[in-house]
Amino acid sequence: MADESNKKRNVNFNMDPSKTPVLYADSYLIGSNEHVVTLTFAQALPQPDQQHVVARVALTRKQAKDFMRNLNEHAEKYEL
Repeated sequence: MADESNKKRNVNFNMDPSKTPVLYADSYLIGSNEHVVTLTFAQALPQPDQQHVVARVALTRKQAKDFMRNLNEHAEKYEL
């Protein structure tokens, strides 16, 4: 019998471009504890050594591992 957790499912993402901006990031920080991985994205400011945080994303460890795997596959596919 097939394992239900290994089946891929289609998910529809609903997005309103006027309410969901694309944010540019010059840098990022990765923080973690035993439960969560937090990604912090920032933009450089004109002052030296200054960054403005534009987004923070928290993922479970499993989600972070899946994200890394998918990002690597995407980078290899499109030679980023």
